[in-house]
Amino acid sequence: MSVYAWGANSHGQLGLGHESEMCTTPQRLRKCSFTPLSVRSIRGGGGHVLVLDACGQVHACGWNNRGQLGLDSIRECVNEFKVIPGKFFEDVPVDIIACGWDISGCITMSRKLYVWGSNAFQQLGICQRGFTSIRKPFHMQLPRNDTPVRISFGMRHTAVLTDDSKIYIYGRLRTSDNCPEELNIVKISQCAMIAKLLPRLSSELRIQNISSGQNHLMMHLAPAEDQAENNAPSRRILVMGDNKFGQCNAFQFDEEIVQIATGWTHNAVMLKDLRILMWGRNCYGQLGLGAYTENHPTPMELKLSSALLPKEIHMGSEHGLLMTKDGDILTWGWNEHGNCGNDSTSNQSKPSMVDLPTSCKMAGVGAGFCFVICDSTN
Repeated sequence: MSVYAWGANSHGQLGLGHESEMCTTPQRLRKCSFTPLSVRSIRGGGGHVLVLDACGQVHACGWNNRGQLGLDSIRECVNEFKVIPGKFFEDVPVDIIACGWDISGCITMSRKLYVWGSNAFQQLGICQRGFTSIRKPFHMQLPRNDTPVRISFGMRHTAVLTDDSKIYIYGRLRTSDNCPEELNIVKISQCAMIAKLLPRLSSELRIQNISSGQNHLMMHLAPAEDQAENNAPSRRILVMGDNKFGQCNAFQFDEEIVQIATGWTHNAVMLKDLRILMWGRNCYGQLGLGAYTENHPTPMELKLSSALLPKEIHMGSEHGLLMTKDGDILTWGWNEHGNCGNDSTSNQSKPSMVDLPTSCKMAGVGAGFCFVICDSTN
């Protein structure tokens, strides 16, 4: 198997061994600190990327101005993948990874939460002055020793979902103007607040997953554990934060939600019937509707050929990537840095196929770049 990457590479985030303004077509990585077959997930940030392998090791590459690679290094950029030392996680395998603009984090198999990178807005949960960044993983202990199950990062915030359906929010995320009435939000310190479903709703529903945009947070609701067998699967999402482009509008869909994703100012859900619905900003064609418009505040269906069966959707800052069940890769949206991989820098208002040597097994995106793992053995 082989790893291919394209898009912005000004910080060496494509792992090609050099920095460059951009790569407008897929480039094969010649050197990796991981075995492509072993990769479990790929997550990208503003100019850096993390890869998680089957052994629970985390590999990092790219921009490191705030220590977001977690290598305990002062190097500004690292243009080839390096392994984050396991001792930084007490030699416990990592289960989940996440990236923000200049911040990173993970949850280990022992359910410990680690974060590293920028703390300019106290998004690492450290409120003391002088801690503007941390260059190696820092164990973030939640209040009451609550157990983290999901983590997501925005431009200036960190959101952590716990096993009892609470969300701890660190840093800056404006919720006062667009707080869903179903949520109760309490400020617990100078740099943190907690959001949870109101008592009446929490007996019926729980928060199952979260995804952060630039300045907003989307939550997927599901039936409460003790009612899951009696209730239909949840079709609801809640959103809070900046709503300039309608990205904080909440909806209940007509089918079960199987995946949620957020860009900087837009959202997507994939439903059980494999429809993909998107809403929010569309000035770069990031909703994939075939036209450029200011925004769409209600969900619009991503138009695809009936022969294409979606498997996963990934959102960059303003571009999208879809992997089909056959391993095809389609991209659309903002393309200034060749993010769409089609040998162009013109924005793309609808999905188009990326020319790759073979079918793909895995994909991931960052703000302006993409990674895929293909069956190619050349």
